[in-house]
Amino acid sequence: MKRNKWIRRWIAVLAAAALCLSGMGFAAAEEAPLPELPEGVRPVTWEVSPDHLMIETEEARALYEQITAGDYPTMEELKENPVVKQLDALSAYYKALYGNTAEINTPGRTALRNELKAWFLTLGSARAEQIDADGNAHYAAVPDGELKKEFKMEIVLGLPASGKSTRIVNPDSNAMNAFILDPDLIKEQIPEYRESHGAGADAIHFEGMDIFNDSLEAFLTGDMKGTNVVLPIVITDTNELLEKYIRPFEEAGYTVKIRYCYAEPNAAAARVVMRELGGGQLINSMAAFEYCRGVDKVWDEVKVMTNTSGEPYGFEEDDAAVPAA
Repeated sequence: MKRNKWIRRWIAVLAAAALCLSGMGFAAAEEAPLPELPEGVRPVTWEVSPDHLMIETEEARALYEQITAGDYPTMEELKENPVVKQLDALSAYYKALYGNTAEINTPGRTALRNELKAWFLTLGSARAEQIDADGNAHYAAVPDGELKKEFKMEIVLGLPASGKSTRIVNPDSNAMNAFILDPDLIKEQIPEYRESHGAGADAIHFEGMDIFNDSLEAFLTGDMKGTNVVLPIVITDTNELLEKYIRPFEEAGYTVKIRYCYAEPNAAAARVVMRELGGGQLINSMAAFEYCRGVDKVWDEVKVMTNTSGEPYGFEEDDAAVPAA
């Protein structure tokens, strides 16, 4: 734990330096006129939380509480909701402010990316810090549990905000002593994301994915090869899943299995909005809602295909590392 805290502090220092050193890449994004924000919406300078939402309007508070209570609007209602439009306007503001951070090409930024990759690869499996009175496990914020090398890979398919981490990823990582291959862990450390308290998530998306994809090589050919892994993913193309993740890991010697975390599309979309309002990770609604279609099709197609052991990729529930609640 001390090592992870030290690394996180070091990343924060480097992040601040990177913003200063990013030079023309960062400044160029600021030169363009920024879009005007709707009334009641302003740049985020506070730690976003359920008590201090990303959008500070009365309708935002009402929508947040409605979704929190499990009263999910329909997909069409969400698309037309004024709060969703406010969130999209805020996302566009930060995209104009920062640009695509993957295009920042300076020595300082390259050093930052290398440090983020190095930090990511120091992480461990999910570790349950405590079990509450209801029997629910609460996991360390930064995965730091033991890792095993058994060449096991578990892919967890599911819609955004479907509960993949809570219901499957953390429990199975803990049970398998598996590294969590989650690009969000990297994205949350990128300076523009941290500076904007998650409102700049669209701007840093491609840079985060570049660092994540570069990190995968450690598990395919590097020192981490053979380490058990759990990969949570939202994907709507079966061929992309096969070519980008399944086959490379199988060629590296892994046995791959897949689980599906089901959620109703409108419920998942509503929880995306709730998560943005109360915890950051702001992405354009068109992209978020589009991901709420097609994941089930991928699951239906891939679950009956066979892995290198001749078994279906799809878990039978009693074969899962931890049965779903």
